[in-house]
Amino acid sequence: MLGGFLSAFPCQAQSNANVASPPDSSQLSAVQLLPDVRVQAARPGRFAVGSRLTTLDSLALSQYRTGTLTDVLAARTPLYIKNYGPGQLSSITIRGTSARHTAVLWNGFNINLPSLGEADFALLPAGANTRIDVQHGPAGATYGTGAVGGTVLLSSPIRWGSGTQISAQLDAGQYGLGAGSLEGRFSNQKVAVRTAASYREARNDFPYNSPEITGLVQRRQQNAAVRQWSLSQDATLRIGERAELTAAIWLTDADRQLQPAIGSGNNHAQERDQSRRLLAGYRHVASGHHESAVRVAWFEDVIDYQNDDLTSNSRVRTTQAQAEHTFTFNPKASLRLGGEAQHFAAEVDGYGRAVSENRFSGFGLLRFDPVPRLQLTANLRQAFISGRRPPLAPTVGAEWQFWQTPAQQLSLKVSASRSYRAPTLNERFWRTGDPNLRPENGLGYEAGLRHQFTKNAPWNLQTELTAYHQLVDDWVQWLPNTQGDYTPRNLRQVRARGVEASSQFTGHWGAYLLTARAAYGFTQSEKVQGRAEDPDPAGRQLPYVPLHSFAFTTDHSWHKWQLTTGLTFTGYRYTDASAVDFLPSYTLLNASLGRTVAIAPTWALTVLAQGFNLTNRDYQVYAYRAMPPRNAALSLRLTWR
Repeated sequence: MLGGFLSAFPCQAQSNANVASPPDSSQLSAVQLLPDVRVQAARPGRFAVGSRLTTLDSLALSQYRTGTLTDVLAARTPLYIKNYGPGQLSSITIRGTSARHTAVLWNGFNINLPSLGEADFALLPAGANTRIDVQHGPAGATYGTGAVGGTVLLSSPIRWGSGTQISAQLDAGQYGLGAGSLEGRFSNQKVAVRTAASYREARNDFPYNSPEITGLVQRRQQNAAVRQWSLSQDATLRIGERAELTAAIWLTDADRQLQPAIGSGNNHAQERDQSRRLLAGYRHVASGHHESAVRVAWFEDVIDYQNDDLTSNSRVRTTQAQAEHTFTFNPKASLRLGGEAQHFAAEVDGYGRAVSENRFSGFGLLRFDPVPRLQLTANLRQAFISGRRPPLAPTVGAEWQFWQTPAQQLSLKVSASRSYRAPTLNERFWRTGDPNLRPENGLGYEAGLRHQFTKNAPWNLQTELTAYHQLVDDWVQWLPNTQGDYTPRNLRQVRARGVEASSQFTGHWGAYLLTARAAYGFTQSEKVQGRAEDPDPAGRQLPYVPLHSFAFTTDHSWHKWQLTTGLTFTGYRYTDASAVDFLPSYTLLNASLGRTVAIAPTWALTVLAQGFNLTNRDYQVYAYRAMPPRNAALSLRLTWR
């Protein structure tokens, strides 16, 4: 919470989770009683050996508690977020794939919209969860459909016995920005409860430059106002010494005008997006070496769109159930077996009828550590979809700490994975869709080195370098037919390859605390094969995949002062499949400065000034969608503990 905002910077506010030292034998030992050790059963990350993992924990997220995942990931990582404007549609690109190739999981359940096959990150408030993990690369065996380019995991890990904590924040900024958040949590050794609510609105009537015949003309953005709120509630109850019940609710509602393209007319388009997510789970730890878990979830996603000429409505309900059992054979080996069932019921105007579909999958996840410095995983998943059979999705990974001194560790990690993406409901059931589309499937490899300096000193350094190569077959592309209507087809084979590098420095000298992190991505993604009817040329970088991206962030704390800076670079991006038109590269600088004052023994007030796009860069993330110039906001944060 905010009380720890100043004191916690020596810890990793943002890190590669795999940089930590290998788990000791107590972490991998037989399952223990719940009051002694909190076993994160729903977290399959320890079965993802060899993969690159980036983590944003509660300390990093605390600065964006009234913002969205778009704000967090765009400021803290080199990942490319294709953003149509502030508060507008935002989709993610990981390792040169599309948003439909990124699985987004909330507490283990996929929340990608079944009709579109992706999540709008502008509709996911950052404060609703306390941890974000991004797994780079394919992981179909671990996370299921859509985990082709990567996976985003949203969760709120419990801190048992932490007592009561409350925090509230109010924001005010330029262009009509007003926001607020409220979070309260309580936990002892029996019960854990967390409630988080947020509200945000903005007119987004910022000035921008419009190219016209007479030259650049400054205009003011119209029809871009946003109003949204979120409420999340998590509760966990321990039953005796071997079981626990979990329940969670996440409600979001966004009413937004849709920002028109530069130079186009205003058709007063607007959209109402509502999501209701509920889940419940039960976990039981048997004596010795067994652990069982059952979870169920129900989601409802509503999209109501209208402009001057038309109205379109969509309502999709998703019911999911998961069951798994973990065998811990000894401190070196564990096996998790499980299955998942999904039912979709959709009422979408573009379908012309109500549709429903059932999907099933079974999986096995194996972790084996033959020696303390070597970890191995072998995972397998088979999905079943009505009328077609997605490919078998295996994953293998290894991490070997081959060199170690009292001060340093050097590890080699490798993984290979096959993944798949089931066709979306739109691709199959839209009036011009194709019910016979084949699932996309990808095969990816990666290898990397990780170095950690851990000498008993006031600072430490962690560095990781990863190279990857991936092929995606049967890539779905929408193309016009002979009547001029767009229809989806399995046309492409796409190859993505590149390099990811990151380094994090953490240090403290007396009252001064510093965390600095640099991350770079080189991404080459291009179509290597197509069909005769595919008009796109091969061998060209895919649209909206920057070749180079970079992020550098720093978090400083000194006595009651705190300073955060963020510098991001996004390389040029082609905007068409022929790789002719492009958007120029841009660099953004953001910063915030705050001071915390104790107003009572258990109360603290933080005043935070935030500046965005400090160099006043004129840029576009998506073609012809204006972005705000330099702007500022002021935050007041009140915490009690």
